[in-house]
Amino acid sequence: ARLMLERESKCGGPVLRAIVVRKKKQPDLFKRADLLLHDSVHGEFSGTVSIDEDANAIVANGKKVQIIYSPGPDKVDYTAYGINDAIVVDNTGIWRDQSGLSLHLKSKGISKVLLTAPGKGVVNIVEGINDVLIRDQSIVSAASCSTFLTLIDFFTHSLAHSLTHSLTQQ
Repeated sequence: ARLMLERESKCGGPVLRAIVVRKKKQPDLFKRADLLLHDSVHGEFSGTVSIDEDANAIVANGKKVQIIYSPGPDKVDYTAYGINDAIVVDNTGIWRDQSGLSLHLKSKGISKVLLTAPGKGVVNIVEGINDVLIRDQSIVSAASCSTFLTLIDFFTHSLAHSLTHSLTQQ
């Protein structure tokens, strides 16, 4: 699944807009809502979560999170969901090189890709060391999975881009 986050205009922080998954599996919607409510790392979600089956969406704290089905990273038209000039944060582990990660850039609405681990033949970014290189690259990687969050903050606040988060469920 890819989590679609976008910068919220009022507070400037990223807001979950959609979850993109490869295949429709029953009970997909209920499973994703449950994962949001009971996270194994962050614990229990203190907000409200409900399901809108007719819209194929999860409603978290009153905000609709659309579930989108897509066969691959190059098959989603994000602009159809109002997401433009977005950044994909990919931590799937499937693509780690320029050619694989560039598949994301073929989808309408995507302008940059951030891999959450060191890539192969991709500029590795460390905030405070070489983060100025981010502006000149369409595909970058974080030094490790634990440092990519600071790069998301850099993207969303410094560059004022939309944000897309990519995860894979195999």
